Amino acid sequence: MTASTAISPARSPSRPPTTATRPGFRPAFPWLALPATVWVLATFAIPTAILLASSVLTYDGATLTGPLTAANYAELFGNGYFRSVLWETVWMSGTVGCVCMTAGLSVAHFLVRSASRLRTLVLLIVISPLVSSVVVRTYGWLVLLQDDGLVNKALLAAGLIDSPVPLIGSRFAVILGLAHVLLPFAVFTAMSSLQSVDPRLELASRDLGAGPVTTFHRITLPLIRPGLIAGFTLTFAISLGAYASAAVLGGGRVQTLATLVRDRMVVSLEWGQAAAISVVILAVGAVTVSALLVIGRRSRGRRG
Repeated sequence: MTASTAISPARSPSRPPTTATRPGFRPAFPWLALPATVWVLATFAIPTAILLASSVLTYDGATLTGPLTAANYAELFGNGYFRSVLWETVWMSGTVGCVCMTAGLSVAHFLVRSASRLRTLVLLIVISPLVSSVVVRTYGWLVLLQDDGLVNKALLAAGLIDSPVPLIGSRFAVILGLAHVLLPFAVFTAMSSLQSVDPRLELASRDLGAGPVTTFHRITLPLIRPGLIAGFTLTFAISLGAYASAAVLGGGRVQTLATLVRDRMVVSLEWGQAAAISVVILAVGAVTVSALLVIGRRSRGRRG
């Protein structure tokens, strides 16, 4: 065998393959993340740190001063009115999340599975709340739900009521306004989950004799459950600190943690307590979101 045809020694299989790189090349990922890091620090981390510090300081009528104290939290949780507002806020946020996901799943199922020509129109209706401000949408509901609004006029004309129903200033109005604002988020989350489900699984279930309801509960729902939990988490977290709907549609008779912060800041000038209530909102949201994410992760693991 000549030298030109000599067989070269085999490369050791234990050596990892190498890739050619330019001399002096370094990944730019840390620098690419720098603008986002600065933005998060400026808009969330630093304000949150200031909020935490303000919640453990005392307001002397002009500024927040030391020493550090937990008096603001002790006074809040020792107040039965605050505890009732806290519970009502969590309850309404959970109700809004359930309403949004129930309605959002129905709309998303129509948009994903239906071949109707109305899909485009329905999608435009779903997107429409996102093209106007929260205040405009909230005042739109105020016009509809007031005593001489369209809803009461329709009920009176139908003979269902004898006098206008005071809808403004009720939990129903606040929940309805928040659900309208947050419904697009629920629809898009449910659409994403439904699009990941192979339609052939549903067809196979029906071919085996299962009806639409059984197919949905046995096949579709377990597959989209993590997405539904994520959508509920998103709508719950946003509604937990929502102010405009509670302030306008609540009519001053429905108190939430967000409106309570405004009262402490503007009316009674108790800045330390306002900061403490804001921290409570963050804490409740963080704990709830973390718990729901864990549930969603376990559900995804069981599905896998």
